[in-house]
Parts: sequence; structure tokens; C-alpha cells
Amino acid sequence: RPEVELILEGSQPSAAGAIAGAVSRALPQAIIQTMSPSGQAIQIEPRFLHGGPQFDQLDYFAPTFIGFFAFFFVFLLTSVSFLRERLQGSIERLIVSPLDRKEIVLGYMLGFTLFATVQSIVMVIFTVAVLRIHYAGELWLVVFLTFLLTVGAVNLGIFLSAFARTELQVVQFIPMVITPQGLLSGIIWPVDSLPRPLQWLAQALPLTWANEALRAVMIRGEGLDALGLHLMVLIGFAAAMAVLAMVTLRREVA
Repeated sequence: RPEVELILEGSQPSAAGAIAGAVSRALPQAIIQTMSPSGQAIQIEPRFLHGGPQFDQLDYFAPTFIGFFAFFFVFLLTSVSFLRERLQGSIERLIVSPLDRKEIVLGYMLGFTLFATVQSIVMVIFTVAVLRIHYAGELWLVVFLTFLLTVGAVNLGIFLSAFARTELQVVQFIPMVITPQGLLSGIIWPVDSLPRPLQWLAQALPLTWANEALRAVMIRGEGLDALGLHLMVLIGFAAAMAVLAMVTLRREVA
């Protein structure tokens, strides 16, 4: 039976399936008759550069799920915890101490980051050992990328908690902060398939860069040398949120 080999990149299963379907529909009947004079149907045999038949849907979604849930839970717990510290007067007591405001923010950031690091490690171990997903890259790099993302989530939670007065108001930040990132960061559909304005917005979201990096490591097997831009974006986001957290703390206690 005549076959046509179709080479697909493979890291985006929805895109790969759409391409394979489009090729099979677009193959002209004249070419079919030329390649198969007997009239037999030509079978399109896909070959994947990354992923492949051994990867199921969970394997493809696991990198983005790791990033999303790490970002979501760390942001929520940090913002609620920091708000409680402020409402209980702990922040005010630290302000009147010899500590600088930068040291206060950095101290809280390190404390929450320690928790975020443990959570990242547990999440990756659970994904690999319990869910038994297939992966191609190094696990330490997955943990490192998740760690950088959660540091940004910690600083974002500290920053936004300054604008909340109750825990309910913190929860109300979720539709503004978490939902757009869940919809636009490539978890549900590829960023390239979004309308152009939404693609620009997606490129401004840290979760987009984290998901792309995690997918590059876990599905394509890429190393640290291929993730320079992603690392700079995640580190820059964490640093920017830390600066904003210090500024809002100054304004609040001024």
C-alpha cells in the first residue's frame, strides 16, 4: 500500500492533528492517481520529531499544568498570608523595628519562596512518579523553571495584597490575574492560533514563557542553553514584582 511520510514537530498535538488532517484533505486526486495507479488509497504516515504515539494527552498537558497550578496556588497562599500578617499588625511592628522596608519584603519573599520551592518539588515528583507521564528532558530543569515561576508568583502576591482589605478581595484578584493567564498562555490552545492582539497580550504574561519553557524541556528535551530568553523573562518578572512590592509597602506605611 503506498505511503506518504509526513514529518511533524509534535510538541503541540492539536496543531499536529490539524496539519495532518489538512494535508490528507489537500492531497490532490491527480497526485493520488499518479502515485497509486491501481487506485489504492495512499496512507499518510506521520513521523514526529518530538512526542509521538507513546505520549498521551496527559503527557502533553503535564508541563502546562505544572506551571499553572504552581503559579495559582503560590499566588493565592502568598497574598492571603501576607494580608493576614498586615491585618494582624505584624507588618507595622516590623516597620518600627530597625529593619529596612526592603529587608522586610525580602524576608517575607524568602520565607514564602521556601514553601514554593518545596511545593514545586512535590508537584514535579507527583507528576512523574504518580501520574507516570513521559518526559524527554532533565527533571532538575523542570524544578528550576517552576521555582523561578513561583518566585514571581510570591512577589506578585505580596504586591497585590497591598490593595486588598479582606481575604475575599484577594480572591477577587483571581479573575484579573489568574484567569487570563490560564486562557492565553497556551494551556488550552496554542498561542499562535490566537488573534494577533491576544498574542501580544499572551507574550506579556509570565505563565506563557514558563509554559513554553516547560514544554520545551519535557516534550522536546531541550536544555538550559535553549532557554535563555525564557529565563530572562521569568527572572525579570520576579524582580519587577519585588520592586513593586517594596514600593507599595512604603506607600502603605508612609
